[in-house]
Amino acid sequence: MLLTRHPVRRARWSGAAAWWRTRPLGAAVLVTTAGTWLIVLPFLGTPVALLQPGVAGSAGLGVSLPLLLSGVALMRFPALHALAGLCATVLSVLALLTCNLGGLFLGTALGVLGGCLAFAWAPPAPPVPPSTPEEGKNKACPTA
Repeated sequence: MLLTRHPVRRARWSGAAAWWRTRPLGAAVLVTTAGTWLIVLPFLGTPVALLQPGVAGSAGLGVSLPLLLSGVALMRFPALHALAGLCATVLSVLALLTCNLGGLFLGTALGVLGGCLAFAWAPPAPPVPPSTPEEGKNKACPTA
């Protein structure tokens, strides 16, 4: 009884699986992780460093927030995968200059890899309905 599958459960999971298949999940996770890492990394230091305003703090947020939003956009709007992937790659390379060497190179590596995956992702082909044997026959000349 425990090994049988219930049709209600299968229908619920098949809808979620179909939704996930139409999105660049791996790219979105990598880009979102890179953006999160670049935002969190300055907070791992001393609290005194956070209280000092300056160009470096605003430039770091100016790069890491759009990177985080491009990861969210990959999940929400998969049709924009090329634009979001290109933006994620450019922002990740720009993070080398603005965000503590790109989040100690980890944020840059994750962002560039996720941006390349998002740019190269292709949406799945729509399912082709199965053809019946009757469709292929010529109805003008019936065979006897």
